[in-house]
Amino acid sequence: MKYVRAWFYPLALWALIPIFLAADDLHAWSYLPLVIIAFLLALWVGWHRQQSLNFSAWFRNPYTSLPPLAGGMWEETFAEGYHWRRDQEAQHRQLSAQIVQLRDALQAMPDVVVLMDERGQLLWVNPSGIRLLQLQWPDDAGKPLAFWLRTPHLRAFLAGEGPPSLQLPAPADAQQILEGVRYPLADAGALVIFRDVTRIRQLEQVRQDFVANVSHELRSPLTVVRGFLENMLDSPIAADDEVSSQLRLMEQQTLRMQSLVEDLLSLARMEAAEANPEHCETLMIATMIHNTLDTLAPAIMQKRLQIDTALDGDLGIFAETIGLTSIIRNLLENAIKYTPADRAVKVRWERRSGDLRLVVQDTGDGIAAEHLQRITERFYRVDKGRSRRMGGTGLGLAIVRHAVERYQGHLEVTSEVGKGTTFTAHFPLHLARSFPSDSAVS
Repeated sequence: MKYVRAWFYPLALWALIPIFLAADDLHAWSYLPLVIIAFLLALWVGWHRQQSLNFSAWFRNPYTSLPPLAGGMWEETFAEGYHWRRDQEAQHRQLSAQIVQLRDALQAMPDVVVLMDERGQLLWVNPSGIRLLQLQWPDDAGKPLAFWLRTPHLRAFLAGEGPPSLQLPAPADAQQILEGVRYPLADAGALVIFRDVTRIRQLEQVRQDFVANVSHELRSPLTVVRGFLENMLDSPIAADDEVSSQLRLMEQQTLRMQSLVEDLLSLARMEAAEANPEHCETLMIATMIHNTLDTLAPAIMQKRLQIDTALDGDLGIFAETIGLTSIIRNLLENAIKYTPADRAVKVRWERRSGDLRLVVQDTGDGIAAEHLQRITERFYRVDKGRSRRMGGTGLGLAIVRHAVERYQGHLEVTSEVGKGTTFTAHFPLHLARSFPSDSAVS
């Protein structure tokens, strides 16, 4: 049909010539030059149409290499098409080789690699995933990953609404622990990678047990030492100024060690497990914040700080009292400690569309960007000299982070050098509880 359409107009014009030759009226012969011109134009258009069809047929045929012979402007067109097609074929071969290399690398990985679509259904999984997740591949393709893994918070994690990482026992071996990380893809769907962290978890447990046991064993001797120091300070031996100053210095260092031991024990408790619902109760955060600020009033008054609060008095949370008290106290102490005199500290407790937020913002010197990723590590200090002068154990923010993570939340830290730092504790929305009151606390 393409060839018929290409030559239809030339043939139609060719058929008009006998009609004009057979005409009796000589006046009809005056149209003959126009007919001839139209005929030649039709031939010219038909020739170009034929070359176009030849080019299209050659270009769409993957089994032809050299283009057919052509003349005029079409010779250059065929040559350009040939070079473009050759470049595309070379790029296609290179891309195919890279895809094969990537597939071989993913298949050789000991980690589980899972590719999902936007609905959470399996598109592809590597051999390690088939083995560790006990999948029947390819029969299980197109099924949701949560169909095999019965783990709390898994659906929220796969949907990108839960924590950034998730640990779960492997279906093939309950003693084997897998840690998953989800990476969203630009064209919908996600890539999920599960790593075997069993050995890391075992070493972490050994470390936690060691710290907890050592801290517990240190508590009793320190209590005895402090008791004797207090007795000595109350005895006549403290009448000597030099002896008294030495005893008070010993008492200060003993108190510092006791504080460090208590923080280590608190951190060990926070790391042990998730919050136990049996130990949780409905807490009024606004009241807890004001009570904590009352206990910190001497430090606030000494530095003449302004405390700006915006607290939702109707909003409570279902949590453990000890954990929430540690979070509030450590964040407020940190903000007061690092805010210079005559400046402000802002505190907010609010409900947002996706979570609950406790925000503590200071107006201190701020933290440089290279330190933000490590600021919540144990004993990490941005300015070691300044931190030692100001005291503290270096565990406060680590305790806050672990305490928040016990409730499947996370601690966000943002800072700008010279303007201050903002700590935001995000809690899941399902922990929210209501406290009917006349008005919000502010």
